[in-house]
Formats: sequence, structure tokens, C-alpha cells
Amino acid sequence: MVKEFRYEQHPQEVTSFNGPAVFLAGPTVRGNQQHLQPSWRFEAIEEFNRQGFDGAVIIPEFVSKTESDKAKPWIPEWEYNGLKRADAILFWIPRTRELIGLTTNWELGYWMGKQPERVVYGRPDDAFRIGYLDIMWNSTFNDSIFKTPKIQNTLQGTVEASIEMANEWYPLR
Repeated sequence: MVKEFRYEQHPQEVTSFNGPAVFLAGPTVRGNQQHLQPSWRFEAIEEFNRQGFDGAVIIPEFVSKTESDKAKPWIPEWEYNGLKRADAILFWIPRTRELIGLTTNWELGYWMGKQPERVVYGRPDDAFRIGYLDIMWNSTFNDSIFKTPKIQNTLQGTVEASIEMANEWYPLR
């Protein structure tokens, strides 16, 4: 069974977890955006369980779907610590006109520059204006010593690739 870490958990609980861990990065439906579809992370967690992942999933969201991040200045540090702890960083980017993922763009670029070998990138084929991220992904790996990982186009494939990566990297900690 997957261990879930959300904003409600103290950062020390997250960073001291002993086992493989995956951070779920990507656009987040905030508590004040109830008109948008529910977070993609709920489906991702189901997929981690279906695939039998024996580790932790670090989820940058509250348990309550209506909780907002407004006036919570500790959230960016919580997320950054979770990203540093993760053995794999799963970026699922189901970009729409309303959920464009501006912070996601920054995070993806940062981790691609810092530790591209820990990043899994996925997006549905119909994601809004995703072409530039695809180009940068392929360019980053074409210019590096790492083999260019496949861009995943299903959440199932993205989860599968992140489990494989987390299980590979965790023993190297």
C-alpha cells in the first residue's frame, strides 16, 4: 500500500521517510478553483496502488479538496523539501487554458537543469500548448550523457516510469 504525504504532514515526516518516494509535480487545482475538474493526483494515487508501489507518494495538496493555499507561506518550502527527498519526480502536465501550470514550468526547468535523471515527464496528447516543453525535454537529453527517456502520454505510463525510477534511485541514497 502506498504511503501518502500531503501538506498536513510535518516536513520532517516527509524527509525522514525510509523507502522509495515519488513527488507528484504538475498543475494543481486550488481550493478556490472548484469549477475545474478534480485534481489528476487522485487518479495517480489509484494507479500507484494498482501497480503495487511499495513506497511513498509526496502530494503537494491538502486532503480536503476545498482547502486553499492562500495565506500559507510555508507551502513552497514544504514542496521544495519534498522534491529534494523524492527519488523520482513525476511531472504530469494535463495543461488546459484554465490550468496552465506556471509554477510547474519553473519546477520542470529547474529539475531538468539540476537532476534530469530523476525526472519523469508525461502529458496527455491533447494538453494545451505543450509543444515547447516537449522540445526542451528532447533537447536537454540530446545534449547530455543520459539516454532520452520517452515522453509519457498516459498517466498510467508516467506512474509506471516513476515507480521504476524511484526503485532504481532509492538504494543509491
